[in-house]
Amino acid sequence: MRVSPTAMALMYFTLGVLVVYIAILKVEQTGWDFWAYLIIGFAAFDFLIAYRFFRIRRVIKQIQKQQKKKDE
Repeated sequence: MRVSPTAMALMYFTLGVLVVYIAILKVEQTGWDFWAYLIIGFAAFDFLIAYRFFRIRRVIKQIQKQQKKKDE
């Protein structure tokens, strides 16, 4: 069973938002320490992966559109 790129992008985006929320709570408690920066780094990585999945979705749609024109 394959999961669509859109579903994966939304999952990673949601995970990134959750990690940012956790980082905000961490910063409110202890300030900007190493762990806060590390958590923000993980959130940035999640947003990067989500963006890449959205781009993959666009590329797949363009390829399908080209193949459809070619078949006609």
